[in-house]
Amino acid sequence: MSAKKNAKIAEAYMLAKQYPGQKTAILDRLLNATTFTVTVDDFNAYDSLMTQHHVVEPDNIVDEYPDIPGFTQTDKYSDSEVLKIFEARDSFQNVIDTIGAPPTDAEWFQAGKDASQRIAELRPFYETRKAEEWEGLESALPSPFAPLMGPIGFLTELIGGGFDWRHDFKEDLHERGFGTSWNPLTGFGAWDIAEFKQNPLTGESGFTPELLAMEDELEELYGDRRGFMEEVQKGGYAETLPGSKTMTELDRLNTMISEEQLLDPRMFGEVQ
Repeated sequence: MSAKKNAKIAEAYMLAKQYPGQKTAILDRLLNATTFTVTVDDFNAYDSLMTQHHVVEPDNIVDEYPDIPGFTQTDKYSDSEVLKIFEARDSFQNVIDTIGAPPTDAEWFQAGKDASQRIAELRPFYETRKAEEWEGLESALPSPFAPLMGPIGFLTELIGGGFDWRHDFKEDLHERGFGTSWNPLTGFGAWDIAEFKQNPLTGESGFTPELLAMEDELEELYGDRRGFMEEVQKGGYAETLPGSKTMTELDRLNTMISEEQLLDPRMFGEVQ
């Protein structure tokens, strides 16, 4: 007997116990199904088996479902495990339903979504161009004041470097960062400042206008994304977004249910 046929018999049996006044209608629906063949004998044999093993106590059947060990749907998950999968899925779905969907047509939502997409496109190009320009700055002829640039850079960063925190992305002064230079006078790069170097491409100090324009665009984009995240946190929508723990687990369980073609044991045989 196929797993699907067994499942339908179990479904009809449970409903007949829970709704004894509708047993005739339930059996008629079961026996006249066109996708599989079930006989009255099949149903009675299942009824006798359940009674023999005391799987279901008729007095306790209302609003309950039996915990029947076995593999009636798949040989990968037992009935009790199938039930746990659906209960876990429902638990995560309830979290999403309770929070509600974010207002995807709101201006802040669209701005944040567009900003994230544009950042993913522009940021790698910006970083590559920035690294190339640093190489150019390093290759420029040293200033006669080069020995002083390290200590001056340290004092400049000490006094003014903290102002960068008022931006979402851009910097007022562009330093390389610790470990990016061999020169101990620059703190091994921590206060190796681009504005203290002459750019061979422009003859001016610091980065090119093209790179700084990209930085300004990224500053605006990161501002839009920050606004998006503030609204998400304010509305409690974090767990409803792709990549959250709740959405990741919900997607995993729904994929499992779909791939294994599992049926919720609590929902078998809904009578219209």
